[in-house]
Amino acid sequence: MTNPITVTVQGNIVDESGYPASGVTITAGNKTTFTDIHGYFRIREALLDKNSAVVTAEKQGYFRSYRTFIASSGVNQVMIKLSKKTLSAAFDGTTGGEISLSNGAKISLPANGFVIASNNTAYTGNVNVYAMYINPSSPEINQTVPGSFMADDKNKKRVILKSYGMLAVELESSSGERLQIADGKTARITIPIPTSIQSPAPASISLWYVDEKTGIWKEEGDALKTGTGYVGDVKHFTFWNCDVGSPAVKLSLTIQTPDGVSLAYSAVTLKSLDSSYGHVDGFTDSLGQVSGLVPANTGLVIEIHDQCNNVIFSENIGPYSLDTDLGIVTVPNSLIPVTTVKGTLLNCDNKTTQKGYVIIYNDGDNFVRYAAVTQSGEFSISFIRCTGGNVNYKILGVDESANQQGNASYFTVSAQNTDIGNIVACGFSAEEYINYSLNGTNYTIVNARPGDSSLVGYTYPTLSSPPYTTLIAGYFDSNKYLSFRFDNSKTNGVYPIEYFAIQQYDSIRLIQPFNVTITNFPATTGGFYEGSFAGQFKDLPTSDTHNINGTFRVRTR
Repeated sequence: MTNPITVTVQGNIVDESGYPASGVTITAGNKTTFTDIHGYFRIREALLDKNSAVVTAEKQGYFRSYRTFIASSGVNQVMIKLSKKTLSAAFDGTTGGEISLSNGAKISLPANGFVIASNNTAYTGNVNVYAMYINPSSPEINQTVPGSFMADDKNKKRVILKSYGMLAVELESSSGERLQIADGKTARITIPIPTSIQSPAPASISLWYVDEKTGIWKEEGDALKTGTGYVGDVKHFTFWNCDVGSPAVKLSLTIQTPDGVSLAYSAVTLKSLDSSYGHVDGFTDSLGQVSGLVPANTGLVIEIHDQCNNVIFSENIGPYSLDTDLGIVTVPNSLIPVTTVKGTLLNCDNKTTQKGYVIIYNDGDNFVRYAAVTQSGEFSISFIRCTGGNVNYKILGVDESANQQGNASYFTVSAQNTDIGNIVACGFSAEEYINYSLNGTNYTIVNARPGDSSLVGYTYPTLSSPPYTTLIAGYFDSNKYLSFRFDNSKTNGVYPIEYFAIQQYDSIRLIQPFNVTITNFPATTGGFYEGSFAGQFKDLPTSDTHNINGTFRVRTR
């Protein structure tokens, strides 16, 4: 890590259909959390590399996803669209095989050429191949591209990529172990070139892969243009990309209104006037700041979007040959549907509380914001809403001094300033915790600060019966991590735990019965899951048996 920075990062994760993806494991530096039912996450005090910060998103049934960005001093905002992982083919590893996708992509795998990735031992059983083509000309490419288009060439120089096609490949054993290509062996890949860019595509091109630790593309090998695709040999599998690396500069700016109000968490697009470069997308942080790599020596167009992705501001800038800080870019109030939501948080005595916060939910969307109160009990937060029409939100107040919260209430945003008056944080305990004992040693996980995602609880519908699945999870550090999932009917009762993870044990088998007892199932937004759990599990690598029991009270997210 060449330029360490400790930051807060939050964001939204969506699935392949664009719907909020809940239960996604999010890692940023030395911290881990989960997305809530809105696909939202927030991690505080993550130690990242300023110029190549990376957030990793993982969910069963999807390719691992990355987002790399230049971190700032405010709360950093990211967005990731997951890519579904489906079985493309299965074959005998001793004979090898060739897999063809419907769009013309191919993967040719060698005979007797596989190892178990975790220990590099030879593998000769059945091989399951998961493959997916990523079209660089897709309008959603900046959400789905692994990492970003930041890359390090073979001379370790930071460049920006111009892609002509990408391919994701993962290999697994019949029992789900991750496989790789054995040393001394290679696989051949064919990556189609989109029709719109086949003509300017060079005859030969560099191959790049995603570094799974940093999320940065690394140059390794070459591919030749053959027909309408590129063909090249690779020594391992991850995401592969056919690209031309171009000189890049870092562009920084701060977006504000004429009144000096920072436009927090606003979507920003930078387009090159040379259309072959595509565009770069990002979000301002909580202070309205945004930085990113852009092509050097070419004119650019900056666009700012509202929450519904409508362009509300556009301006030509550049070109730039050196890293440049534009300073403050002022957007006229007449163009921006900025909303400032403010109010006052009251305690059970109907007096202002000096220590508390509000949680604002966008009704039916994946938008969540936290706003702490001042010493006078007031809160205020500004953001860009969708242009035109009214938007409904829900707000929940929490009094940290008395550990109390109120009911979530609705309000409507339709103007530049929305004063929602008094929000009462009273009537319900705001205490959150997971207390558990592992082999006689006690642990406690709590939510200690506004906006932390160290405790997560949510319920979502499934196609199975019973029709709902609930996840309860807590993370404080690697010595206290715990999560479990169970199917249910959204009522109190005893349910078998279907999935369980704890601390450093990443390969376990539950010993039945292993149950959770729900004594309170939340009926409304902001309510709490309450109950207990108990059972035994076996650590598969060592065959040791461990005893676990605990209690929990976790707010629904």
